Amino acid sequence: MPVRTAFDLARFNFDLALAVSEWSASILTRPLLHQLAAKGTSSHGVLTLPGFSGPEASLAPLVQFLRVQGFYAKSWGLGTNRGPSGPDFMGFLANLLEPRLKQMADKTGNKVSLVGQSLGGIYSRELARTHPDLIDRVITLGSPAYLHPQKIGHLNKMVTVALQAMTGAPAEIHLETAQITQIYRPTPGIPLVSIYSQLDGVVSKHVSMIPHVDLDHDGPTPRENIEILGSHCGMGVNPVSLIAICDRLVADVAEWAPFCPQDYVASPLHLAIPALYPKTRAPAV
Repeated sequence: MPVRTAFDLARFNFDLALAVSEWSASILTRPLLHQLAAKGTSSHGVLTLPGFSGPEASLAPLVQFLRVQGFYAKSWGLGTNRGPSGPDFMGFLANLLEPRLKQMADKTGNKVSLVGQSLGGIYSRELARTHPDLIDRVITLGSPAYLHPQKIGHLNKMVTVALQAMTGAPAEIHLETAQITQIYRPTPGIPLVSIYSQLDGVVSKHVSMIPHVDLDHDGPTPRENIEILGSHCGMGVNPVSLIAICDRLVADVAEWAPFCPQDYVASPLHLAIPALYPKTRAPAV
């Protein structure tokens, strides 16, 4: 077995093991999380999109958590995410999901927020591009949104092997033939939040982070990176991810301020914040 393949297999297995621990931590801390996390309302629709090869049930815990917090949350309703089937796939997917988005918007009376994991995050960004009249904001979880063909090495090899097996074409071909020339730039006019992790064993943070040139905390279209401590596969259940997701869902676009995890813990615990959200500096105490 080639060294790179063996290394990536070990990384992937570690990521899965970490995800299981995050799921367990989420269950054990669920009552506290429901108290701490920001509350939504039934007038705020949230649609979740799973990652590549992820069954719809993979984000069911996130959907349930959001519902308890008061949001009108639903999964995408298309089952397992089997990846793109061709260069026109995004147009096909946009047509498939348009009725669901319209139903949610009609039900709530407001635009819909999208939360997409990994490949589901890329889909979410592009849905916002095709349906800006229906999308309020996009939150991506470990999404390789800035993955150029020449940077395919930033993906775990297990993913590229699975992608070729499930779609019949290598990842490089999908990236080169995708007729979404703007995919590497955020959707104009739609707030975007990228949640990523240094420990991600599937997607490198370098292709998940919104580039500095596109970040904006103060302009009319907020864009923000949030680093957490966690795995790729467990971002939909990770307790620190759940706190960040809810916080950014309720953030006022007109008065957007960067995510502040200190708002969710007592002062004596502020020094522990950088361990959970590495890019956050604890205030002086």
